[in-house]
Amino acid sequence: MAIQEFLTSRQVFTAEDFAAQFPGSQTDRNLLSRAVANGSVDKVRRGVYVSRIGRFTGVAADPLDVALAIAPDAVFCYTSALHLLGAAHNLTRQVQFFTNTPAKAFDYDGTRYLPYRLHDTPKATQSVLTPEGRGYQVTSRQQTLIDCLTNLTAAGGPDNLLHSLAGLTRIDTSLAIGTAADAPHSVRSRLGWVLDTKRADWRVSDDTLAKLASSLGTGPYYFWSAAAPKDSFWVKRWKLYLPRPEQEMASWITS
Repeated sequence: MAIQEFLTSRQVFTAEDFAAQFPGSQTDRNLLSRAVANGSVDKVRRGVYVSRIGRFTGVAADPLDVALAIAPDAVFCYTSALHLLGAAHNLTRQVQFFTNTPAKAFDYDGTRYLPYRLHDTPKATQSVLTPEGRGYQVTSRQQTLIDCLTNLTAAGGPDNLLHSLAGLTRIDTSLAIGTAADAPHSVRSRLGWVLDTKRADWRVSDDTLAKLASSLGTGPYYFWSAAAPKDSFWVKRWKLYLPRPEQEMASWITS
């Protein structure tokens, strides 16, 4: 049957994909409903399906492809961006992406999907090609750095972020600082400490650090938490409190 051929050739598909293949066919729509009912096809969310038959039997769908079926404009971010950029420290069962497609967080097959609305905020992006030959849009290295420093919870916390940044062999410092130009002082303070700590690896000039330090307000700023128990390890140059001793946190990002 034609529908069997379709289900053995497309693992992740949408209702629109199906309708394009079988326009106006109530019989085929009924067969799809029957396949969902008997477990041959998963209905991830309304209008999004995953085939479980043929070569897809027992094969989990790629979560990135599921996210793209939900939000075709998805730009992967935070820990998902770190993963696609080859720098993720901790593997997580979640997929994070920016989108202007209306979507809410949901769970499917053990993975948590977390969409973040762009709200017309421009993001610097790049294309990443996986070893399997799939291409995805992801926030750029510099954008990922600033996004993660802005929302450390989404980045998996300081430990995960700093260990992940240790895996980034290069950063365009001027682009990173430019991306953070309109960010709160606290974010630029965190960025200053990161660039200072990675200055040898990322070839950050003393002049660049001096200009960034002089652009800060009076502080103090907090790397992780300004609420009790507050960060308590002071770094004078960046008017910044760290959650752990500076030497210890520096080892996370440079090891």
